[in-house]
Amino acid sequence: MSSRSSEAARLELELFDSFCKEELVTDNGGPLVLEDWQKGVLLDHFDTAQEMLCLLPKSNGKTTLFSALSLWHLITVPDATCYIAAASRDQATLMYKHAAGFVKRNPVLESMIDVKGGYRELRRVGGTGFVKTVASDADTLDGIGPTLFLCDELHRHKTPDLYTVGRDGLGKRAGKMVTISTAGANLDSPLGKMRDQAQLLEDRVVNDFHVRAASSDGKFVAHEWSVPEGDWDTDDVHVVKRANPSSFVTVEDLKRRRESPSTHERDWLRFACNRWVGHLEDAWLPVGKWALLGDSEMIIPEHHPIYIGVDIGIRSDHSAVVIVGQRPEDGRWMVESTVFEPPHGDEVDLAMVEAFIIGLHDRYSVQGVVYDRWNFARSAQELSSRGANCIEVPQNNERMVLACSRLLEAINRGEIVHNGDPVLQSHVESAAARVTERGVRVSKGKSGQVGTGKIDALIALLIAFMVATNENPEVSVEWL
Repeated sequence: MSSRSSEAARLELELFDSFCKEELVTDNGGPLVLEDWQKGVLLDHFDTAQEMLCLLPKSNGKTTLFSALSLWHLITVPDATCYIAAASRDQATLMYKHAAGFVKRNPVLESMIDVKGGYRELRRVGGTGFVKTVASDADTLDGIGPTLFLCDELHRHKTPDLYTVGRDGLGKRAGKMVTISTAGANLDSPLGKMRDQAQLLEDRVVNDFHVRAASSDGKFVAHEWSVPEGDWDTDDVHVVKRANPSSFVTVEDLKRRRESPSTHERDWLRFACNRWVGHLEDAWLPVGKWALLGDSEMIIPEHHPIYIGVDIGIRSDHSAVVIVGQRPEDGRWMVESTVFEPPHGDEVDLAMVEAFIIGLHDRYSVQGVVYDRWNFARSAQELSSRGANCIEVPQNNERMVLACSRLLEAINRGEIVHNGDPVLQSHVESAAARVTERGVRVSKGKSGQVGTGKIDALIALLIAFMVATNENPEVSVEWL
């Protein structure tokens, strides 16, 4: 603990620590024990810090800390108005469920706090205090006066509006604000600019891979754990461990994550090392990696079970149909593609694509036609009327990050085999890696930077492969 901390801050931290150990039961049945790094951050929060920024890698227990702090605030502050601000409804719901779980596992807390599931709120029984989760709806929060504003994963927020509304309302009731986030993809983002300003503060203490910076009056404090830029070996999990302060993030756990075939380099740097990475990165797959999986004699047998992936390009762009089927003798996934290039300045002839897909039904045992609604909704209806099993997979970040991770893992494990089609190879090798709030997905490369920029066959492959290998019941698809 800092020797500069007030006795009042030290006392509240001790009381909160006891509350966590004695009253909060985790989902594995044990008590909640605060980590040393959490105590350091909380001591600043309980002391002079009105605004707190905490940057650290994923999986270090921020959800647990936020949930516990919100409950402590609710039961110790009269008429508490605590907001937990998340970028998405799903994330806000996750935070709420974590806090509600603590309440439901303790009869004493359950008698004090009313859990309102439909509203994602916790309310003090017999009082007006509340903990409310909100997701990117700053317009509905204008005029609030939070006593505590907890901002979760600011790197995912598309605008600074939610943060600004919370911060500007702090003065009404001498409120406080804590932001915990992982490094973002872009230093020009609201979080990136805030972090840059924190780097300039003169009251700055460096302790191994942890940096604490504070304003001269102590009203703003920033904590950051990350592998510093420079010659540090980010493949050395012992080095990366130094940027992950929680005891439950072990070297063995980091080694497993690093060696997983589905771990993209940019994901590792950002989420394990807490380094900032560019919005649009280099090639998604190293040149030559796809070619190693080629077999010119590979042929998908007639009547074999397959999935068909379809990606329809916009005007003057390519469209692609990819088929995926699993080879019985070794379990590898066979891939073939057909790319349609429209006349100059025109759109692809959808009737021609539909006829091609119908022909595939005559040749193979088609398990599903996987598509995005973009330019193909009417065609999907037509094919469905003919008996095709059409599966809609929207190309949002959540789906595409999963699809990219799954295909990348299969490629790295040698579980894919193709016939060496140079057009398909060009589309695969043209994809750039784009970092999103959900992880890495593919994107068209910048002109002259990564391949030709055509990636339609890869997109068709990604969505077909995701459905063909779908074993996760939480990943829903729309069966028409």
